[in-house]
Amino acid sequence: MNPVLLLRVHRGTATVLALLAFSAVLLVAGLPRMFERSYDTSLRGTLDQVGANITDITVAMRPPGGVAGLSGEDQLRAAYTHFVAAAPPALAAVLDRRPGGHGHSAIKTYGTPVAGRIGSPPRAYQYVNVAWLEGADRRVRYVAGAAPGAPSVMRVPGRPDLGELPLFEVAVAAGPSRQMDLKIGTTLLLGNSRPVIARVTALFQPLEPGGPYWNHNLDALNVTVRRPPGGDVDENHITALTSTASIPLLSRQDRELSYEWVVPVRTTAIDARNAAATTGGVIEYRRELTTDAYRVLDYVSALGVSPYEVTTALPEMLQRFLARLATAQALLFLVLGGVLVVAAGVLGLATRLLAERLRPALALARARGASTGRIAGTGAAAVALAVLPPVLAGYGLTFLIPGPVTPVVHIGTLLLALAPIGYAAVLLPLTHRRPLADRREDMVARRVSPRRVVLEVLVVALALAGAYLLRTRGLATDAAARGGDPFLMLVPAALTVAAALITLRCYPYPLRLVAWLTARARPAVPFVGLALAARARSVTALPMLILLPALAVSVFGAVAGGTLDAAQRAAAWQATGAGARVDSAAELAPATVDRVRRVPGVRTVVPADRGTAQVGLSGRTATVVAIDLDAYRRLVAGTPLRVPQAPADPGGRAVPALVSPDLYALGSFEIGWHVRMQLAVKGVVQGGLPGVAFAERSLIVVPYDASRRAGSRDHTTMLLIGGDGVDQARLTEATGGRRDILVTTFEGSLAKVNDTPLTGTIKNSFALATVALAGYALLTVILALVIGATDRTRALSYLRTLGLSERQAAGLTVLEITPLVLLTACAGLALGLVLPAALGRGIDLSAYAGGQAVPAYQLNVTTPVLLAAGLVAVTMAGAFLHAAIGRRRSLGSILRVGE
Repeated sequence: MNPVLLLRVHRGTATVLALLAFSAVLLVAGLPRMFERSYDTSLRGTLDQVGANITDITVAMRPPGGVAGLSGEDQLRAAYTHFVAAAPPALAAVLDRRPGGHGHSAIKTYGTPVAGRIGSPPRAYQYVNVAWLEGADRRVRYVAGAAPGAPSVMRVPGRPDLGELPLFEVAVAAGPSRQMDLKIGTTLLLGNSRPVIARVTALFQPLEPGGPYWNHNLDALNVTVRRPPGGDVDENHITALTSTASIPLLSRQDRELSYEWVVPVRTTAIDARNAAATTGGVIEYRRELTTDAYRVLDYVSALGVSPYEVTTALPEMLQRFLARLATAQALLFLVLGGVLVVAAGVLGLATRLLAERLRPALALARARGASTGRIAGTGAAAVALAVLPPVLAGYGLTFLIPGPVTPVVHIGTLLLALAPIGYAAVLLPLTHRRPLADRREDMVARRVSPRRVVLEVLVVALALAGAYLLRTRGLATDAAARGGDPFLMLVPAALTVAAALITLRCYPYPLRLVAWLTARARPAVPFVGLALAARARSVTALPMLILLPALAVSVFGAVAGGTLDAAQRAAAWQATGAGARVDSAAELAPATVDRVRRVPGVRTVVPADRGTAQVGLSGRTATVVAIDLDAYRRLVAGTPLRVPQAPADPGGRAVPALVSPDLYALGSFEIGWHVRMQLAVKGVVQGGLPGVAFAERSLIVVPYDASRRAGSRDHTTMLLIGGDGVDQARLTEATGGRRDILVTTFEGSLAKVNDTPLTGTIKNSFALATVALAGYALLTVILALVIGATDRTRALSYLRTLGLSERQAAGLTVLEITPLVLLTACAGLALGLVLPAALGRGIDLSAYAGGQAVPAYQLNVTTPVLLAAGLVAVTMAGAFLHAAIGRRRSLGSILRVGE
């Protein structure tokens, strides 16, 4: 037997099998690469949004008094080399070791007050720290004066009690020097105890102010304004740079001193595959340095303090990303699992069709003495010749899809290549065990193998156990650095397979009941059709295992997509508070408000005022919002926003107010805002005002005219705008384009929430899977009809000789296939609607809804029902088409089929 000759004879069926294998490999091997690319793009966007001072690792050491410091640049470099070498392998793989990078050492004083100025008037509340930054001289341009030189000593005029004090020559950034009045030649007395002198000799500008090096040293480029706890005056802090020659003297200062080593991280080397390992490496590195430290200095163990502080936000950022990734992977595993199951099932049906076409030739060979091994080898070789070339071609084409190659790509391709070949190698020997021993599967019911029952029960039990674990534990494992649990990610796909197996076992019973009821009726067609459906061959029932996962995944995708859209819109409304919002740091002029009202599309404008007020005569402050709540409620009618009722007016001088729960106990109190006003608490506002004030504590909401009622006038710092299609650019133009005015629109907030790589991938994947699964569902019905065509036409030919009309024959064909698909559609629809509840909190969509909580899936059954109805309609159309083609054949040709 020549398998090539067999394929030439049945080249049509072989071509169908080859095309199905090609399309299946393109989906199963191409989708994971798209998924992985979206994961990396999302992670890259997360890491690129922050500066190097957030993602890099900073090792700091603050030696206690009496401990000798590092006295030379070589020692600091040796310490830096030591810290880089001490990184665990997972972390070392992503460190930036390039020469000339932004990794560096630093020595800084902190909290150093300016005790006085020598030769110039004093300035209160100023702090100037002295720092040496490795490589700073190569990264600055001196715009005035000369670079700092070696330190010296100096006596303070009029203060002989201080004696000779160390003098540091320093350079200050040009902008802060004007803000803090630090001209060249300014001489400062630093420190109230153990003072030193600093003289400004140069002003500089950074060559790359936005670069990663200066991200770690922003205190040298900007004035930091701080208000101490309980204080009422701001303090100005700046860091001045000194020379390398000052390191020994700077290290010997018995004051607040910090050594820092910046170990840079190559964020481009972190991807979705190594993010969990990188997180674990950073956590291990931090634990080692802060518990059993690699000491650069000889510390005394009796001090009981940790010698190093490791600062980085990289683990926290990666853990948040991994949490979002686990949800995305679960959803996309559901898509990929459904596609893989359905594609494998369709390939199995196509292989079964080819086996049916090869049956006469193989039966003849078996009758002439061919062994079952020869039969299996010939059939498997024919299937391999039809499947392997398109599988390899599809696998090669997937490398044109951008994205990393993961083991899923290879495993999925291998499964799709081996499944049809293995199925043929097993099916054909079983079919031809006895020469010329064909039998009707629809007439004799086979007993179910105990092994098969145990296997199916095991699949169902694992799916239910996984669903329970997914609801109780969620996707993340106990060790956060390990990411999601692969077993739990496969639970949604396992549930679809389990439901298909249960439906396959249970579907004959309701059909037999209906067939028993129709047996009492006079027409024979309903009874015969339902009886054929109830006693369907395995090849006819096999489509149920394909159609149910396809429909369940599509329905779940529709439910998840609708829920995600609703949550994203709710998040956009929460962020904006109206169709558009204008916020200003200063009061908005009436002319500006009038221009906003005239912007095309603007229907309603609700003015508001937001600011910070003093509560009573204490130092406690609160956020105050003056707004007409009734007008605001009318503005947001029909949106997800909920606005509280306006407080009742108590009359008199007291202004009615709604307050957050922490202020409710005050009852009646006074605030100092634009003017002192007495408030009467009339209710509680929970969770702030969406889009207006997000504070959950210390929030006060008063009527818009509260200031006027207290003797002042109305103030407007915010505009809440209602309208259709309000353009953000036009609003910005109407406000004069000022930097202190922020314009936010609902469409912009929605785009910010929606336009993320992971969100787009989830939505596009469900849409692509729905289209692909619909195509496979159609092919499944067609293949099932074609495979059973021979037996069906034989049965119909006998019934035709007994008086069955052509119309009745067509109805019989439809009744045979439609009940199976109708039950499958109902089961798939039910499973797709139940999956969200079954998965519970295991798949949390809030990460893709701008942080908006998604407490439950929104079951909008319109789209799911349409999907199920479409499946049934396609099935019936295919059955009618098959019956119509059969009606064109003559009775004589029908009688000769298979004889």
